[in-house]
Amino acid sequence: MLSRTITVLSLATILFVSGCSRSKSLQKEEKFAVPVNISTVKLGRVEEKISFFGNVTADQEVKVYSTVPTRLTELKVDVGDIVNKGQILAVVDNEKIRQGVIQAEAGLEATRAQLANVADEYQRVEKLYSENAISKSQYDATRTQYEALKSNVKQLEAALATAKNQLQDSYITAPLDGIITARNFNVGDQTSPQIPLFTVMAMQKVKVQIEIVESQIGKIKEGQRAYIYVNAYPDRRFEGKINKVYPTVNPLVRTVTAEVIITNPDMLLRPGMYARVEVIVNVHNGAIVIPRYAVLEKTSLEYLGGEISNSRVKVNRYVYIVQDSIAFMRDVETGIEDDSQVEIVRGLQIGESVVTLGQHNLSDSTLITIVKRES
Repeated sequence: MLSRTITVLSLATILFVSGCSRSKSLQKEEKFAVPVNISTVKLGRVEEKISFFGNVTADQEVKVYSTVPTRLTELKVDVGDIVNKGQILAVVDNEKIRQGVIQAEAGLEATRAQLANVADEYQRVEKLYSENAISKSQYDATRTQYEALKSNVKQLEAALATAKNQLQDSYITAPLDGIITARNFNVGDQTSPQIPLFTVMAMQKVKVQIEIVESQIGKIKEGQRAYIYVNAYPDRRFEGKINKVYPTVNPLVRTVTAEVIITNPDMLLRPGMYARVEVIVNVHNGAIVIPRYAVLEKTSLEYLGGEISNSRVKVNRYVYIVQDSIAFMRDVETGIEDDSQVEIVRGLQIGESVVTLGQHNLSDSTLITIVKRES
């Protein structure tokens, strides 16, 4: 009886120790589960972009001159003012021109009155001459006077038009909608046809010139969309498009120049700003995408045969997928990518879960614990 009791106690002790050992083992396994974040494989849109840098310039810049070399009498705008096409910017001394217009109008009016009188006389003489009532010399004299006055009227009309144009030119107007970026004269200065009074820049649209290296020439085409970023507005993205690609390569730097046009209705973009331009060269809609940082790389040396030096570095990309709290390594083939996501061409299915944080601490078939499921 005592022997049986001892045996039972021994068995109970063994089971207890075994249970404790298993409990500690499970706790140890749970302790070494790697914490990770995961994301679900989904369909999305991915844009392949090429980055360039350049300076913002005005789409159009015009220098405004005074064709009348005389004293500047009035300034109506200054640097920084926004102006509309046809708006008066300044006025030069036009008193003599104005008097010339008045004299030209008076002379033309008097000559037209004379012409009217002579025209009546010419009609009367012409009728008499047709009836042989007067001589040819009398007819010719009246006709000559009539034609001379007609010619004088035309000359005076031309002179009056010239005087009016000069008077109009004394009012300096804006040739386009834009902003005044330079003023070179003050009131009282003598203007010169060789020195501009103002510089006006069209600001409703601006442009950035970018330089394309030879290997990228085939990817950049007119009409492609572009994103533009400037330091002045770090949280804002402007949109534009490739307006022009120059036809020749610069032999000194082996690049081709292209122009990106950006609409600028608020005039936030100003000439001289330094800009980063991202040209969208490829777009895939409905692609299988995952976060870009979920993809890892491993390199290996691939022997191509022949000489021992005949080899190349091979880059394999892989991710970790999650199944039943276990992370499994899986090779993938990637397509185009942007700043935040990458297209998966082969290796993943929609709805699978991939590790997006903590993957650097994993190896194949590692026990994991999910901390966060990213959207």
